[in-house]
Amino acid sequence: MEHQYTEADLIKIAQQLACPQGDHGIKTGEVMNISNAGMTQAAINLLQLKGAESVLEIGHGNGGHIAYLLNQANELKYHGVDISPTMITEAERINLDFIGRNSVSFSLTDGLNLPFSNQSFEKVFSVNTLYFWKNPQQYLKEIFRVMKPKGTLIIAFADKMFMESLPFTKYGFTLYEKQTVMDIVKNAAFNQIEYFQKSEQIKSSAGNLVNRTYHLLSAKA
Repeated sequence: MEHQYTEADLIKIAQQLACPQGDHGIKTGEVMNISNAGMTQAAINLLQLKGAESVLEIGHGNGGHIAYLLNQANELKYHGVDISPTMITEAERINLDFIGRNSVSFSLTDGLNLPFSNQSFEKVFSVNTLYFWKNPQQYLKEIFRVMKPKGTLIIAFADKMFMESLPFTKYGFTLYEKQTVMDIVKNAAFNQIEYFQKSEQIKSSAGNLVNRTYHLLSAKA
């Protein structure tokens, strides 16, 4: 029988998805790593990584996918930023060996500013974080600032209709149609914007398999 959540439960779930905290946040990070695996790998594959490139991920969660990314090419440098201290700590724990090899680093951010110099990264990506960006237009301009000319940006986000079917997304999520995202990206000076749609089966909170449609937006700096 499916668990009946109270409004307070749903608000807590939404808050943890936006910014995982404490022991519950660690569990949320584990669940997100599993449920987002397909989207994350699709985004990484679309980056078409090449040797010695610098990669920035916005909202890395527990970083359980970083080994997959580093396997795509030689001498990659990965930098992750997140608004959750809990996720920073977990990602550092999980990727301790890579940190020791100077292949991986993490930074805590405020979701508005990026602590990097202009033109620092060839590739930037983010999976299922767009819903929580405080000011998407401003943030995309900040992302553009830290990208090298002709660098690639990939944004992955779930279809609005699917997200609206989830009971917790009414609390603190901003959901987007694909055209809205494309317009925001274009207005931030990106070009060569491409759009891809995929679908997958994921396990719901009730343990059932459900179909999720998601979008991948690719753009050049």
